[in-house]
Amino acid sequence: MESRIEYVEKHLGSLEDFVRKNSKYYLESWRSEKIKFNFAAFLFETLWFAYRKMYKSAVVLLLMNLLINLATFLFLIKTKFFMGGTILVLFIRIYIGFKANDFYFMKAEKILEKRGFEPKDRDCGTSMLGVVIIIFIAIVFQVLLDFYLGVTLYY
Repeated sequence: MESRIEYVEKHLGSLEDFVRKNSKYYLESWRSEKIKFNFAAFLFETLWFAYRKMYKSAVVLLLMNLLINLATFLFLIKTKFFMGGTILVLFIRIYIGFKANDFYFMKAEKILEKRGFEPKDRDCGTSMLGVVIIIFIAIVFQVLLDFYLGVTLYY
């Protein structure tokens, strides 16, 4: 089985076509043995996944963040560990910062092999529409959560 570096060298053109925006950064990261921290994924985790068209991961992270916020508000805020949710989210973001480029490579590899190294436009590049949709979903969930918590706390 070939290494990731060999794979990138062998399929450089297809990977560059797949990534499109900022391909130089990702190709350098994938060619290196060193782990590269992705600050964009760290700072904007869910939005970064949506922007890079990894929608399932974006939705999972969004739901995870909402559940952590809910648990923090309902349970942890009443204890000495009220910062527990914030610390957990920070650890998740750090993990994602270190692993984001690997996740993106795995997605690229899967799609390229599935499409015979000729990916379709819908598979490639980035999506601002995905980011807008995730923001909309987050706002809807947060409004519903705030409404639920407001009703729950009032009664």
